[in-house]
Amino acid sequence: MVRRPVVVAGNSSGGVLAAWLSADAMPGQIRGALCEDPPLFASELVPECGPSIRQAVGPLFALLRDHLGDQWSVGDWAGFRKAVAAAPPGVAFPTDDEAPQNLKEYDPEWARAFVEGSVAANCPHGRLLRQVKTPVLLTHHVRRVDPETGTLIGALSDQQAARARQLMEEAGVRVDYESLPDAAHIMHQADPSTYTKILKRWASSLPG
Repeated sequence: MVRRPVVVAGNSSGGVLAAWLSADAMPGQIRGALCEDPPLFASELVPECGPSIRQAVGPLFALLRDHLGDQWSVGDWAGFRKAVAAAPPGVAFPTDDEAPQNLKEYDPEWARAFVEGSVAANCPHGRLLRQVKTPVLLTHHVRRVDPETGTLIGALSDQQAARARQLMEEAGVRVDYESLPDAAHIMHQADPSTYTKILKRWASSLPG
């Protein structure tokens, strides 16, 4: 049992969850929230600003839904590999002869919830960010928006990061921002020393 206020941290959709904890945790439970490259706005079907999930990871998530199915109930790995190979640029995924272990442990129902919009149906990101109550550190990693198609390569665009910061600051909380355009999406795995340094430096600056 945790008996004192904590710093929460989450990557990708976990970063959105960290923001949700900042907004909805009981008073005194959370000291701050590290949102590591979260797909704010970019994982919604109809975002308040910037590219939607249809212009980002949505096409890949649709392939996971269709070829692997909830709890791998379809399990058509061969079909998934062929679909990825035939997909337009931007739909990239390792397609070895056998599915990697981390994907075997992943439930494609999570992907379906995002691509169909149910995951955030009752919690639009704009409303969520207007309700944060603790300091937030937003780290923003590798990203690029194709100027011709508007396709987002990355978790969130510069526009979406700026809007997220604006809404949280208007909510009256301290917002720190780390632009790390050369960092991998899962920085805590790819470069744990840099991630740890950033987290410790920020956490040590928070009120006790």
